Amino acid sequence: MSKKIIAAMMAIVMCAGIASCSKSSGGDDSKSASSAAEKSEEKKTDVTTDDDTTAENDTADSTDDSSKDEVLVSDENTLKTNHLTMKLIEPNIIYIDENNLESEPTEDEVKAAIDAIFAQYKAAEDKDEQAFIDSFNFGILVDPIATLSEAMFEYDNEKSDEEFRQYLTSTNQGTKYEVIDDVIGLLEKIGDPDINSQLADAMDKKDGTNLKELLKKLTDGVKPGAEAVKENLDNETIFNSKEDIKKMENLGDDATYGFYLEYCDRYNDELYMRMTFSVLAGDKEYDLGGAETWFVGDQHGVLLTNEAYEYEIDEEMMNMSTKQIFEAMKTQMSGE
Repeated sequence: MSKKIIAAMMAIVMCAGIASCSKSSGGDDSKSASSAAEKSEEKKTDVTTDDDTTAENDTADSTDDSSKDEVLVSDENTLKTNHLTMKLIEPNIIYIDENNLESEPTEDEVKAAIDAIFAQYKAAEDKDEQAFIDSFNFGILVDPIATLSEAMFEYDNEKSDEEFRQYLTSTNQGTKYEVIDDVIGLLEKIGDPDINSQLADAMDKKDGTNLKELLKKLTDGVKPGAEAVKENLDNETIFNSKEDIKKMENLGDDATYGFYLEYCDRYNDELYMRMTFSVLAGDKEYDLGGAETWFVGDQHGVLLTNEAYEYEIDEEMMNMSTKQIFEAMKTQMSGE
């Protein structure tokens, strides 16, 4: 199988497979997975051109051990190297995370996150404003936002910003802080401006007395017909009340889902994740770029940052099952 096909397979998990990419440095999540693979290919000689070139490149590859990963675990559904972990989650999910993550989701949580992603995207496709707003499930974040704010008040009053960051790291709340910061930024746009103003005053005064009550009013007020929702939902989310967003088609049982986890923290009964997500379906790849999910108890919500980008995939790849793609990626990544 040519390296061109392998590069296409890598697209479902961004650039993780070929180069064992280091931890995300905050680049543009909307960047195409296919583009990442294609740029990798541009730096190589196309091994499909002729036999001499193929042999030449294969020799070079075989003598360069510096980029090879140390394989720690390799079994039917898992590959773990010194850089990352890849799992086949039946029936059709290829999951990758980096080994320096403090926490990782269960398989059921990965599946629930994917269900939430599709629920929000489907609501946007259907222009179902109520279902779209419901998919955020903002209400479950009232307590987490309030308790995190109270911790911020304590550190603002008595300790430095660096000490607060250390506190977040030591308690596995770094990703929680970043995700909640994005949620608050969205609520500032689509929530009631008067309540947002009251919340801003409370934060400035470091007054947690009415924080939960104000947050509940704010999240409850995000609903169809609310003035801020009418004005800003289209601009601040993937929802578009006037035009159709890119529809993801042919998402049958043979679709393959690529789930690349970038950040993850578990705190008490809460779980916060940032990931990039792609789908291979029929002759198409759909790249959704970045997504953030939050779990509180047995409930969850999601925030998608981009509508899907659609790309054609190679004909040979159209006939590959998720298991076959996983095995090919294992071979490429482990050098087996």
